[in-house]
Amino acid sequence: MTGERPLVTCIVTSYRREKRIVGRALDSILKQTYSPLEILVIDDNRGDNAEHYSEGIMELISGRTGITVIKTENGHGGQYARNTGIRYAKGEYIAFLDDDDEWLPEKLEKQVKLLNEHPDCGMCYTDGYRVYDDIKNAQRELIHSNYFKESLSFRELLHEDRIGSTSQAMIRRSTFDTVGGFDTDMPARQDYEMWLRISRHFPIKGISEGLYLYHRNSDEGKITHNWRKNVEAHRLIGEKYREEIKGDRSAEFNVVFHTAHYYKEGFRTEKSWKMRVICITSAFFYYLKSFIKSPSYFLKQAGYMIDSIRRKRSI
Repeated sequence: MTGERPLVTCIVTSYRREKRIVGRALDSILKQTYSPLEILVIDDNRGDNAEHYSEGIMELISGRTGITVIKTENGHGGQYARNTGIRYAKGEYIAFLDDDDEWLPEKLEKQVKLLNEHPDCGMCYTDGYRVYDDIKNAQRELIHSNYFKESLSFRELLHEDRIGSTSQAMIRRSTFDTVGGFDTDMPARQDYEMWLRISRHFPIKGISEGLYLYHRNSDEGKITHNWRKNVEAHRLIGEKYREEIKGDRSAEFNVVFHTAHYYKEGFRTEKSWKMRVICITSAFFYYLKSFIKSPSYFLKQAGYMIDSIRRKRSI
């Protein structure tokens, strides 16, 4: 690496998001204390009224410099859009930002510093704050709280996704040359599968500071309505990493427990009583199976769930 500051490519993927929200994300990039930056907005809008959202993006960049918009062809989803951004990226480091999240001003500067200090590290991530947009004066919650780790191995990630959103990550461009892009055959959890793939080849480091804002509503997460896709995704992860998972009770527990969790979400969101019965029966079966796999991990995860419920009630 030369003495020059490395270029960071910021990739914002956007799908059917109102202009105000996308503008908030872009403003958070432009307020970063680090430069030089390349900013790519991947316009993945499609379907009814797609022009409305695409026009909003073009209106936003007309008053801002240094932002390039790339339109996907026919639209294939968020991971295809991220892979499009990776193909066009010129930066040594690549950082992703969901179009409804925000970075705090020092995020990129601190991540570049960490990666420069650890040349063997393929990726770094940060902690962040959960923000409830629908509740006035709600306090920000640190997402990882007491279980953030500043170094993660492949085996630890097999046991549990300790990272989460792509908005947290900064990844070396050369890392993608080794591991490839996001798996577009995965119906969900493509980010988690990517963290697993990277950790197979490279160390992953974390910065235990809240450096981004994860916006959500208080009543549900962003993807709970995709419970079917999440159930299928965990089945595929179980197959893709079968040899590494086999015999590791904690890794086996991870797949089974999260399958149960998303069946539970199906019971909560489905309208059909037939589907609700299928979901709750399946959830009970997989929760019981996960308890048999690892009672200690089951109780640990149950503790996280109870704590999450308490936090929601205290907002």
